[in-house]
Amino acid sequence: GAIIERIGHVHLVNFKTADNLEVGMELALTNSLPDGYAQIVGGLVIGRSENTETLLDEASPVGVRTPRTESFVMGGVKFFNYNWNGAAGFHTCSHCFHPASTDSGARTITVSNLVFDATVTKKIRY
Repeated sequence: GAIIERIGHVHLVNFKTADNLEVGMELALTNSLPDGYAQIVGGLVIGRSENTETLLDEASPVGVRTPRTESFVMGGVKFFNYNWNGAAGFHTCSHCFHPASTDSGARTITVSNLVFDATVTKKIRY
């Protein structure tokens, strides 16, 4: 997939990813940016395909992990096959899962036109 640190004015357009052990797309913003500077526009995220390895059976990946800052936008992304263990369509707060993380606040992420197939049993993991 793609793990992007210190992203600025970048749009991932129709990015496709599948069979990732941790995350399909993860983005962290540089600083506070104007609303919509960093975006995922369209795209396809598949948790598990017919081409996957058995190692994925033990994992709990997410399709998209959003930044721990304000002003991120995600629209038109399609999610498929997140239906085992703790797998989920998307997860908030890049790097907040780390035990040394000091972030405990909320953030606003703007989403629109997301499509979750019936094979996505958990849409969001907080």
